[in-house]
Amino acid sequence: MSDCTYDLLQLVADLRQITGEESDESRIVRRVAPLVRKFAETSRLVTETHDRHDESQGFTLHLLHEEPDHSNAVFLFAWLPGRGTPAHNHKTWGVVVGIEGEERETWWRRIDDGMRPGYAQLDRVSERRLTPGGISSFLSDDIHTVWNDTDSVSWSLHVYGRHINHTGRSEFDPVAKTEKAYVLNVE
Repeated sequence: MSDCTYDLLQLVADLRQITGEESDESRIVRRVAPLVRKFAETSRLVTETHDRHDESQGFTLHLLHEEPDHSNAVFLFAWLPGRGTPAHNHKTWGVVVGIEGEERETWWRRIDDGMRPGYAQLDRVSERRLTPGGISSFLSDDIHTVWNDTDSVSWSLHVYGRHINHTGRSEFDPVAKTEKAYVLNVE
């Protein structure tokens, strides 16, 4: 492996090795994060083929890789200006690296017991900015909101333990105190 490049095939091979050796999400995230950053920094990820944007969703997910069982999913996200996600969890671990632009992440903590279907009470915990080279990581039950406050498309690389449409994850409305299934359009 060259010090100058680290391609998708190498990242996927390393993901397979790490997830084969580890079962603890925290340890997986710690080992995967520097590799995701290295891939984001040494690969030309944003190309003309990714210049399609899902206006209705407010962001576009470009699937770069996933295993046949939906594990080790790698996505390139394009966040449209002034758009983002509702509060959501992932039901899998994840590592995100900023590529271009800036994203605002708001972190939430669930304070109800989760026993009432369709109901969720969240408290806002913190907020941070993800910029190029910055890393954000999370575990299965972590909840966050992602938003592009800028006037241009923002790009980030996302690696998940499992494809996010195959985890049974939820979106939340902190004001209405609701929870429902969260499935995305993927290219």
